[in-house]
Amino acid sequence: MGNERELARDLFAFETITVSSTSIGGTAATYEPDAGVAQYALFTVETDSIRWRADGTAPTASVGHLVTAGGVIEIHGINTIRNFRAIRVTTDATLRASYGR
Repeated sequence: MGNERELARDLFAFETITVSSTSIGGTAATYEPDAGVAQYALFTVETDSIRWRADGTAPTASVGHLVTAGGVIEIHGINTIRNFRAIRVTTDATLRASYGR
């Protein structure tokens, strides 16, 4: 069955993130719009592998949680979403991000 999931969340925003050799997180204006802030984020790794951290320290290509293409990352809480950073392992990767309450 793969990574299909049924989400019972109030998702309100979506973005595509290109993960390269410098760590990157989501776009604050996307997950913190005027209407409120996200409390939940769902990231899918579309291409290649990444490493990620959400403790306020940037990951490196060899340190952080490893997620391969097809993997899913779920983040809860606005502070954890703000601290989320990802970096590529070998070549640029694409993350799809959905944010909700």
